[in-house]
Amino acid sequence: MRLYYIFILIVVVSLFLFLRKCVDRKVEKVTDKEVVREGEEMLGTWASKSANGYIQFRLKRDGSLEYVLAEIPARDTVKIKGSFSISAAAGRSMNYFPRLYGFRENGDTLFNFYIRSVTPYNSTVSKYDNLILSPNSVFDTIEYKFYRIKQ
Repeated sequence: MRLYYIFILIVVVSLFLFLRKCVDRKVEKVTDKEVVREGEEMLGTWASKSANGYIQFRLKRDGSLEYVLAEIPARDTVKIKGSFSISAAAGRSMNYFPRLYGFRENGDTLFNFYIRSVTPYNSTVSKYDNLILSPNSVFDTIEYKFYRIKQ
C-alpha cells in the first residue's frame, strides 16, 4: 500500500513539473523574456556600463545571442545577433569556472570569458543578480561585472 502512495506522489510531482515547464515556455513566447529557474541562472539579459560605453547581451534558451555595444562619446551603437555556448575546461566539471563563448552569425568570436560567478536562482543575499566574467584565467584580477536587466 505504501508503494502505491509513493507512486502516486511521483506521478503528481512529475505532472506538476511538466505543466510548469509548459506554462514557462508559453510565457516566454508571449512576453519574449526567459523564465529563469534553478540551473538556468545565466539565461536572460545582462548589462554593464563604463565610462567608455554600455554593453548588453541576452542569452536565450535556444542558444541564440543578442549583443548590443553602445559607445557613449561617439553615440555609436552596434547590434549583433549570433549564438552562445557554455562549456567546461578540458577535464573539468561545469561547476569549476566554465567558459562563456559568444559567436556572430558568421562564426566570428565575440567574447570568450571564464564565468567566475553568477547569482544563484532566488538568492536573497544580494539585491541584484550578478554575472562576473574574467577574460584571461580564473585567477586573473580583472573581472567584468554584469547585472541582470528585468524587463
